[in-house]
Amino acid sequence: MTTINYKQEYERYKCKYEEYHSKFWAGYHTNKELKRENRKLMMRLDIYEKKILYGEIKRISHHCDYGILTNSEYGDIFFHSSQCKFNISNILLGKKVKFNLTITKKLEAINVELILGDISNVFDILETGIYNSDSLQIDELSEDTSEDNTSEDNTSEDNKTHKLLNSSLNNNILPEDNYEGDLKIIHNAKNIWYMNCRLNYNNKDHVNSWSNSIDNGFVGTWQKNKVNQKLCQKLVVGDIIAWYIVGSGYSAILRVKDSCSAMDKDDLKLHYPEKSEEDIKNHLEWEKRENCRIIKIPVEFLAYTELNKCIKRMEGWQKEEWTMGYRGSNSMLPKHPRWKEQVMKMYKNMK
Repeated sequence: MTTINYKQEYERYKCKYEEYHSKFWAGYHTNKELKRENRKLMMRLDIYEKKILYGEIKRISHHCDYGILTNSEYGDIFFHSSQCKFNISNILLGKKVKFNLTITKKLEAINVELILGDISNVFDILETGIYNSDSLQIDELSEDTSEDNTSEDNTSEDNKTHKLLNSSLNNNILPEDNYEGDLKIIHNAKNIWYMNCRLNYNNKDHVNSWSNSIDNGFVGTWQKNKVNQKLCQKLVVGDIIAWYIVGSGYSAILRVKDSCSAMDKDDLKLHYPEKSEEDIKNHLEWEKRENCRIIKIPVEFLAYTELNKCIKRMEGWQKEEWTMGYRGSNSMLPKHPRWKEQVMKMYKNMK
C-alpha cells in the first residue's frame, strides 16, 4: 500500500498554486495596460479620421454654457456651447447627440449636433430657441418651419462663458468631470491632509498594488499603537489628501468619498496582489494578535502619477516653501501658508 506524503504533496500544490496565481495577476495587469494603450490609439484614430461618434447628454452646467455627454467607448466627455450647433438647455438632458472628438487639456466633444429623431416633438424644441440660426438641421426638418425670430447676439455670450470656463473658482463648474472644477474643490476643501505610503516602483507587486488602488478607488494605511488611532474620525467626505510615496515624492491628489474601514479579505487581495489565500488568512490572524489594522480609505483619484514619476519639489519653489518628507503614516495638516497652493500646483502637474 502506497503511503502519501501529505506534507510533500501540500508543498507541491502550494508552489503550483502560487506560480499560477502570480501568472494570473501578471497577465491581468499586462492585459489591462494593453487595453488602456489600445483605447488611446483608437481615440487618436477617431480624432484624426474625424469619425462621427454618438452619445447622450448627461449633465448641463447651471449657466448652460457647457456640459457632459456620455459615450459607450470613452465614457464621460466634456463639451462647450461654442462647439454645439444648438443652444444648450436643461430640457435636452438625456437626448442623443452626434459629435467628433478632440483633445485639448482633456478629451472634448466638438461639432456636437442633436439627433432629432430621438425627440418626440421637434417643433416644441424649436420654439424654445435651442437651435442656433445657422443650424442646417432646421432646414432639413420642414420647408414650412416659421422664420427664426431669435436675434440675440451669441458672440458676447460666448465670451462670457469662456471666461467662466477658465475661472478656477467658478461656482457653476461640474466638479466631478472638470479640470477647473477639481481645482475649485481643492481650493474650497476644509482640510487638505498629507499622508505617507511606502511603495517601490521597482517592485512589480507594488506597481500592481498601486494600479489596483486606482482601479478600485481606495488607498490603505496602517492603524496601530499611536498611529492613525483617530483616522476614521479625522477624515470626512470631501477632504483632500496629498498622497506621498516615501523616498519618491507625491503620487496622487485624492478626495475622500466615504468613511474609512478596516480592510477585509477582498480588499487585502487587491492591496497585496502577490499574497496567496493562505497568506491573507495568516495576515488577518497576525493583525488580531498584534492589534493592528490596515485601514481602507475610499477616495476619488483627482489626479495621479506612475510610481516612477512622483513629484518632488517643483521648479520655482524654494526648499523652505515646499512641504514634504513628514515621518510616519499619520495623517497631518501642514501649516505652511502655501500648502494649498502647492497641492493645486501638483494637481495641475499630474493632469
